[in-house]
Amino acid sequence: MARRQVLPLRTAVSTSAGLASAAINFLACVEVAEYAGGPSAWIALLVAGALIVFSASNFAELSGLYPSAAAIRVWTRRGLNDSLSLIISLVYALTVIFVIAADAFVLANAFHAGIPQIPGWLWIVVLLLVIVMANLRGIQIAGRIQDANALLLLATLSIISIVILDKVPLPPVSKFLHVGPGIFQSIALGVFIYVGFEWVTPLAEEFSDARAIPRGMYIALGLIAIAFALFTVALTIIFPRTEQLKTTVIPQLLAGQKALGAIGFWWMLFVTMTTAMTTFNGGLFTASRFVYALAREKSLPKVFAHLNDRWVPSYALMTLAGLSLVLALVIFATGQYTILINAGAGVEGLIYALSALLVIRLRHKEPTRVRPFHALGVPWLTAAVGVVFLFLGVGALMTSSSQVPWPLVFVGLLVILTSLYVYRVVPQLKTKNPAKPMKRVREETIE
Repeated sequence: MARRQVLPLRTAVSTSAGLASAAINFLACVEVAEYAGGPSAWIALLVAGALIVFSASNFAELSGLYPSAAAIRVWTRRGLNDSLSLIISLVYALTVIFVIAADAFVLANAFHAGIPQIPGWLWIVVLLLVIVMANLRGIQIAGRIQDANALLLLATLSIISIVILDKVPLPPVSKFLHVGPGIFQSIALGVFIYVGFEWVTPLAEEFSDARAIPRGMYIALGLIAIAFALFTVALTIIFPRTEQLKTTVIPQLLAGQKALGAIGFWWMLFVTMTTAMTTFNGGLFTASRFVYALAREKSLPKVFAHLNDRWVPSYALMTLAGLSLVLALVIFATGQYTILINAGAGVEGLIYALSALLVIRLRHKEPTRVRPFHALGVPWLTAAVGVVFLFLGVGALMTSSSQVPWPLVFVGLLVILTSLYVYRVVPQLKTKNPAKPMKRVREETIE
């Protein structure tokens, strides 16, 4: 039988970076560059990264306070109340499926552009199947896949960006420092290039050193900032009119082709696959532990608490993969991927605001509890950054190409459905399988 608590720091970095580095980030880079008005896009990403660091410090404190596979479920239960905590946790868990489905859409379109003889949906099915099979072999294998893909993605993105910057004549230095009227929109969009970094926290029970998660998040954010800032600036250099890229979902392939011809095109196609693999793999192996933890406390059917002989919550993993596949195929057929992107970004923004609230509340409720890590700027700066994320999250949910804010409608329906589940179904599950008091303590905190 495989041993638990085996993951090293590098897997904390690759998981945090991999979930944030979705293929949809390439589309976000185009938006950031357009609003920034040129090479000054790096300033927007730097400021956005600084905001995210405050949020990362919140997650570092909360994860150190209660290191559990249930993660935000435990923190919100301690800081708010049980029912609200469970509704938030279930909606949050579903955002991983949104990201995987949206990323699958970009993957399918990228491969269809390169190899039109093979239908795009088939790439989604094959890649998800490969990731599920690897994950069922144990968390060490899933971790190694994550390490290799994240390293390859970030290194390649940096290298090809440097190649572009070296090949094309650079504009005057003043262009890199010019801040245009769209800089604030650019910063707001830049924030969402980093979202998902905190999804490493449900792996708290899998790392050999509890300090790996906070350290991994900080390192990952630095690597994401470098790689995507370089790529965004390179886009503005090689496509001075970035609005030319707004009608395509494969800007990374066009950038690679313009920089290095056919080699660049195929290289970036390979990187797109790498990006999707980090998102699929990272999303499934963290979210499955989260679902396992919810089943362990009797909030989901106990079948999801089943572990195979390699300590993998196999039923939770396969269910999440199945839901991701169905949603990905629906999005592939309809092309409505922006609803998922904005819904996911909106939920993440609200969760970052919530993390600030939880840090402040738990400082008051449990002032003497040991905190291996301390959030930055508690309480006033933490509260101010939390308000910023609140507005960003609401803004993302209200963003729509039509008059109807479909991301808000979509998330609103999810909240209604999860509320019905929490108030109608969960009490029946807990009545059938009451939790033992001593076990509850063990479930909440692994120290």
